[in-house]
Amino acid sequence: MIFYGTNAKNIKNGKIINVECPNCGQNTSMTYSVFGKYAHIYWIPVFPYKKISITECNSCKRTYESGELPHSITQKLKQDYEKDNPKYPIWMYSGASIIFGIIIFSIFMNMKMKDDEAIYIKEPKVGDLYHYKTETGNYSLMKIQELSKDSILFLVNEMETNLMSGTKDINLKKHFKEAYAFSKKDIQKLYKEENIYEINRD
Repeated sequence: MIFYGTNAKNIKNGKIINVECPNCGQNTSMTYSVFGKYAHIYWIPVFPYKKISITECNSCKRTYESGELPHSITQKLKQDYEKDNPKYPIWMYSGASIIFGIIIFSIFMNMKMKDDEAIYIKEPKVGDLYHYKTETGNYSLMKIQELSKDSILFLVNEMETNLMSGTKDINLKKHFKEAYAFSKKDIQKLYKEENIYEINRD
């Protein structure tokens, strides 16, 4: 279950003077607080998305949320708190930064894996593990047992899974039983066509 939601944090406080409170009618001052609202996942801030203000009359102590005050006071508030244009704190973007970092790292690792596989497919070694699509549309494994000049002898896993990630559950020695020989050219073709989609080497 993913826990997500929104929260708010104070990013500026200020005061305006010579305004008439709609509640008590006094010409008075008002204090205000600006809050930055942000979305979070597992309580980690992901991104800010909105600023809201809470204003209090210093005479009658009535509080007003954004949109409850007359236009004249709203404009005065806006002019005051936008003088230094309060920014969202950097930490409110921390979750987005983490997600971005994970994406970049994943892209880098995938590129490295493909570079490694380009070597493995041209220079196979005993023990290399091949992930492939079966004729039934599932996924399974085969492992190099022997190599000759032009062919490769594989031990083929007798189990299949309907998920790519499920191959880790069937990667057990007891499941590799039958041996099949393929030419190196055929294996390279299967890899190029992405029927063999991953190669691992210890």
